Amino acid sequence: MNRPPPATSRLQLVLQEPTLHFFLIAAAVFAVYALSRASSENLLEIDQREIDARVFMQEMARGEALSDEQRQLIANAYVEEQILVREAMAMGLDNDARIHDMLAQKMRHVLSGDVIQPSADELRGFYEANLDRYRSLPSVSVDELVFNSREPLPPAVLEALQRGADSAELLQLEAGNAAPLPNVNHIDLSNIFSREFADEVFAAAVGQWSGPFPSNRGQHWLQISERTEAYLPSLEEINDRVRLDWIAQMEDLRLAEQIDSLWDEYTIIISEGGDEH
Repeated sequence: MNRPPPATSRLQLVLQEPTLHFFLIAAAVFAVYALSRASSENLLEIDQREIDARVFMQEMARGEALSDEQRQLIANAYVEEQILVREAMAMGLDNDARIHDMLAQKMRHVLSGDVIQPSADELRGFYEANLDRYRSLPSVSVDELVFNSREPLPPAVLEALQRGADSAELLQLEAGNAAPLPNVNHIDLSNIFSREFADEVFAAAVGQWSGPFPSNRGQHWLQISERTEAYLPSLEEINDRVRLDWIAQMEDLRLAEQIDSLWDEYTIIISEGGDEH
């Protein structure tokens, strides 16, 4: 009768069993995964390519390169959005990854909710601290005359412009078209034409023609028909507007505090990404 193999031999046979090797490896992998999972519950990995794409879109929209500070603001906004998305999902607000922007907005609303109404003193203080926000800019109403030609105008037309003739008379002398631009401020005219031309128009007297401003339509001339000075409405006139502005600011402050505290709870990793094979 054969003698049973010693215990050490049986152990060696077991250790040589491939199935056991598989289970040992699987158990080790599971343990490492569990440990890493426990230590990285708030680990948020950000793909640098996503940030770069947002920077690129902003630069395309603006038509110029962004500064380092502007790039950092975009990166911070993206990280903030991802944190809010993570928190929103954790709260069960939604579970649809296709609408991350909606989740972030919903989380912002949750974090900044329950803002109290301002007292009379708080409302007055806010109004007085933000007078420039409520003061209207000086504005003008102008008649715009566009002659079709960009060539120097005939002497008769120049003489009529010099004496402040109206658009109807001028259009009888030179082909073009006219239209009013009511209640425009300096910023409006700078955006439509140029800052220099806006300066010229605002420096002109009522009834005086300013121009020419060349464009692909021809040459533009503007004549002021009416001026409106800057105006600051009283708090009583715009009470509701000021109250809503106060609430919006308080919501923004509360939201910023909440988001700052959430940032501290996350470890942010921005990876460069790579080609997927």
